[in-house]
Amino acid sequence: MRRRHPGTKNAPARGRGEGAPSADRRTSSGARGGRDRKRPAGGSPANTAPTGRDGNRRPPGRGPRPAVPTPDTERATLADVRPGRWLFTTREGAERDLLEELSLWKRDNVARVLGPALVLSERAPSREGRLDSTFGRQCFQVSVVARGSDSELADQLAEAFSPELTGARGWVLQAWTPDTERGNRDAPRAHSLEGRLAERLSERAAGATRFAAKDLGPDAVPFFQVCLLGEGVAAGGVISSNRALSLAPGGRLRAHVAGDKPSRAARKLAEAFLWLGLAPEPGDQCVDLGAAPGGWTYLLSERRAKVIAVDPGKLRPDLLARKGVRYVGMSAFEFEPEEPVDWLLCDMAWRPTEVAKMLARWARNRDTTMLVANFKLPMKRKAETVQEIRKILEEGGYRSVRTRQLYHDRDEITLTARVG
Repeated sequence: MRRRHPGTKNAPARGRGEGAPSADRRTSSGARGGRDRKRPAGGSPANTAPTGRDGNRRPPGRGPRPAVPTPDTERATLADVRPGRWLFTTREGAERDLLEELSLWKRDNVARVLGPALVLSERAPSREGRLDSTFGRQCFQVSVVARGSDSELADQLAEAFSPELTGARGWVLQAWTPDTERGNRDAPRAHSLEGRLAERLSERAAGATRFAAKDLGPDAVPFFQVCLLGEGVAAGGVISSNRALSLAPGGRLRAHVAGDKPSRAARKLAEAFLWLGLAPEPGDQCVDLGAAPGGWTYLLSERRAKVIAVDPGKLRPDLLARKGVRYVGMSAFEFEPEEPVDWLLCDMAWRPTEVAKMLARWARNRDTTMLVANFKLPMKRKAETVQEIRKILEEGGYRSVRTRQLYHDRDEITLTARVG
C-alpha cells in the first residue's frame, strides 16, 4: 500500500458542490461543499473571486462578460454564410472561446462570430479522422444556403442533398437551431422543416433508410444537417456520420439520471459516458477524486462499480452505506491507490494545470486505464488553458485525449483519455 498519511493540511482538493446554481458555487466561508478553504504552500486558491448571477468568476467590480464579441473584425453576417465555409454552434457566451480555439489550431484560419452561439470558420480542426473541437458543440461544412418559405427551404435543401444519397444504404437528418432564447423559440419551425425535408429525401432515396442517430452502427452514412438561421433562411451541409463532431441535434446531448442524486454533477458524468461511448461495468474499480458530496460516486454505484471516494469533505450518509463504496477523507493530491484501477474520475474546483499534473502522475505510474475529468477554466484564455492541460496529460502518458464543453458543463470542460 502506497497511501500517504490522511492529513488534510494545505491539501488543495475540493469536492463538487452539486446542486449549486453554477459550476463554481461557494458557501459563505468561500469553500466548496461547506468545507474550510485550504491554501497550498506558496499560493492561494485560484477560485476565490466572487461569482455573478450567471455563476461566472469575475474580479470585484467587473460587469458580466458580454455574450458575443463585438469587434467588427470578429463579426460575420448572413451574407458571409457561403458554400465551403464551416458553421459551428457553441454555448451562448462561449463564442470568443471558440474563436480562440480555432485561431490556436491554425493561425491563418479566419473565424468570425455570426451571432449568439454561432461561429463561421474557413476551416475545421480534425483529429484521428474525426472533427475535433472543445468549444464547438456541432459543425458542418455549408453546401447550400436556402431562402424562402418552409416548403421552398425543403425543396432547395432536398435538391442539394440528393446526390449524396446515390449508393447510400441509409442516412441521418437533423434540423436544429442555436441554443439561444430566440433559437429555442424557433425550434418547432426547425422540427417542421426537418419533417418536410425528410419526406422529400425519402422520395429520392431509392431504398436507403433514414436512421435515428442513436441507431447508427459502425458503418458511415451521410449525415445531413440543417441550421435554421432565421425566418426564411437555412444553411445545410452533409458529413460522414463517423466524422461528425456530435450525433446529437445541435450537439445538445442531454443526459438523464434517475433516482435521488446530488443534481447536475451526476448528469455531467452521465453525458461524459455517452460522449465517450464507454462506461464502467459492474465490478470495475473506480477512484472518484473530489467526490463530495457524491454525485459521481452515486452514478458509479448505480452502475454497480466499486468506488473509492476521495475528498476531505463528507460524502452523503446514504452513499457511505452503499455496497462497494469506500470513503477516504483526504486530499486528492495526496491519495495513491493500493493497486491499479480501471477508471480514474476527477471533478475538483482547483487550478486546472495543477490538477492535470496530479492526474498525469497516475498515467506515469500506470495506476489507471481510463480517465474522465472535469476542469474548471479561468475567465480568460480558456482555449489556451485547454491546450496546456492536454499537453501535460499527453506528456504524462495518456492517449486518445479528447476535450469538450459538454451540454451540462458551464465554465468548465470534460476530458477523457486512456493509458496505453
